[in-house]
Amino acid sequence: MSTNNITFVNNPVFTPASSAFFAAVGAALRSLATRAYTALKQSVKRPGRNYEEAYLAESVDRYDLEFRMRELARANPQPYWMTGLGR
Repeated sequence: MSTNNITFVNNPVFTPASSAFFAAVGAALRSLATRAYTALKQSVKRPGRNYEEAYLAESVDRYDLEFRMRELARANPQPYWMTGLGR
């Protein structure tokens, strides 16, 4: 009868990550954060905002300004919770 000797290879379950791995993960996270910031920044800007500001700047007095503001509000309706009237 022969007995087989079983030898186990010393393989650790956890191997520490190299600094290159952490550098790659850091670069990926920076890239993701940059893209998210750019997307949020562009979503906040409205394309017609410069036109609206120029239109409001042409108002002659306070009553004309309020009229123009109401006119723009009617042209661009928003949900009630964004108008400040839902309080």
